[in-house]
Amino acid sequence: MREFIEAGTPCFALGLVEEQGQQCGFLALRPEEEIPPEIADSGFAFGHSLYGSSSFEVLHFAFQFYGFQTYNVLLNPNNPLVRAVLEIMVEGGDYFFFALSESGRVAAFRTEIGQETLSQVKANLSRLRQSTTTESQYELARCAFEESPEPEGVLLNWVCRDNIDYLDLSEDRLDLTPA
Repeated sequence: MREFIEAGTPCFALGLVEEQGQQCGFLALRPEEEIPPEIADSGFAFGHSLYGSSSFEVLHFAFQFYGFQTYNVLLNPNNPLVRAVLEIMVEGGDYFFFALSESGRVAAFRTEIGQETLSQVKANLSRLRQSTTTESQYELARCAFEESPEPEGVLLNWVCRDNIDYLDLSEDRLDLTPA
């Protein structure tokens, strides 16, 4: 969490969170501009898709805050962190979403995975599990997406992705207390 909080904005991270002794996946973003509380309170539309070709794929998430901004992130499904978090999200049936602001405000949402939520992830889970996407393929896809984002919006820098130890919840904890 410290690395995520210290990373330059706009950025994105995924990992694990624990609530009442149960581990869940989380998706988190830190935009450059603070999402106004009234916008965050209204929720957001969450979309996902796969980009790539027959030889590689990247996972795309989009977060559209109504009347404000859309944030996009691309993830390499060959990354051990991505695989572990996706497995826990799909198997557990829910996940958390956090939007952290520079002022320290956190908007948090817990979502149960219903029939439509993460449908592309579920449908393509076996392909994602077997992904061999290289870092250079991921970077090519990211650059192409950045030139022509769909949907239009801010492309978040995916941070905290190179250390599987980040999934160890016994270290580097950040406790959140609801307001």
